[in-house]
Amino acid sequence: MAAWSWRNGATKMKIGVIGAGGIGGTIGTLWAKAGHEVFFSSRNPEQLSNLITGENTQAGTVAEAAAFADVILLACYYTTINEAISAAGSLDGKILIDATNPYERENGKLHRVPDVSSGLELAAKLPNTKVVKAYNTLPTATFANEAHRSEPYTVFYCGDDAEAKAILAQLIIESGFIGMDTGNLTQAIHQEPGGVLYNRPMLANEAQQLVTSLI
Repeated sequence: MAAWSWRNGATKMKIGVIGAGGIGGTIGTLWAKAGHEVFFSSRNPEQLSNLITGENTQAGTVAEAAAFADVILLACYYTTINEAISAAGSLDGKILIDATNPYERENGKLHRVPDVSSGLELAAKLPNTKVVKAYNTLPTATFANEAHRSEPYTVFYCGDDAEAKAILAQLIIESGFIGMDTGNLTQAIHQEPGGVLYNRPMLANEAQQLVTSLI
């Protein structure tokens, strides 16, 4: 995996996006604009041509994106996670940013899956992958329309691997937001639906006060 160079600035990362819909397509495009190499993927890669905007963007299958990437953004539906990670193949040693939320559709309506953390489930399923949780607390429109504000909104993140979190923090900055570390991966429950950090656009001062109260 490419190392992050703090002395010489950010290394260009190879990022795979699995699930290139609203969140995946938007965040991946922001990273591409920041100069990273981004490989978009989904179950229907032929529908992703609109995301290929330059030499540093491409699209293909989930397996191709996973093989290409050092860092993976997982932004698929909760109900398709098993299908997505099976299609990806080995993710050992990679950083996986989990942007999923534990919802399922029933009778045409979305419902929160009770007593489930998709972040913790992923970590259990992928013990040799560096799972971090981020980009799941704000809607697509906020990411699309509010990036690079003079006072940036907060993107909360958590995880158990210090290097992975350092890289993620820089990627959050480069996507036009400011990161707020909430702790280890067990803190994912606060970022997921029903948690106090979910769906609350916040500036850094307010976010810091809230995170401090949780630790």
